[in-house]
Amino acid sequence: MTLAPILFVFANIIFIVQEPPPPPLAPPPPPGLPIDGLIIFILLVGILYGIKKKLNNLKSNVNL
Repeated sequence: MTLAPILFVFANIIFIVQEPPPPPLAPPPPPGLPIDGLIIFILLVGILYGIKKKLNNLKSNVNL
């Protein structure tokens, strides 16, 4: 009679201690770059243009 409640409590403790299974893995990302190549090219051209303008601006301020 006293063995059944002890086993019941022990089984409940075991079920509580167990961790839930991990979530399923995410699907793989689609192939290719996350940003289109043209956007990267335009960004690089804009950075180079900005550097050129900044250097020209610094040169013109030095000559004053």
